[in-house]
Amino acid sequence: MGTVTELRPQRDAGYLDADTQLGRTYLVLRDASYWMQLHEIAESIQVRFKVVDSHAAISARIRDLRNQCGLTIMRRRRTASTADEYRMQGGYKPTPAPQGDMFGGDVA
Repeated sequence: MGTVTELRPQRDAGYLDADTQLGRTYLVLRDASYWMQLHEIAESIQVRFKVVDSHAAISARIRDLRNQCGLTIMRRRRTASTADEYRMQGGYKPTPAPQGDMFGGDVA
């Protein structure tokens, strides 16, 4: 059995890396303004990142985002269909930096 110092540190926010399936799935869901089916997520990944991820892989990465990353990915059944749609609740939204006035001073 190894010591604590031999353990690899877990990557923080690994889902922000567009070079991974997890990252691509996260970034597409984060930026979506509507509910998406698996084929729409796959098309968006292909257009945006020039990579083809299978529907099975995307479905698995959605489970990973829920279970390993603790994100809320909602699922609902599309009306009159057997297909599910997905949407991320409370996606990543960067906090804007404070703005000074145009002369470099602080805004009161």
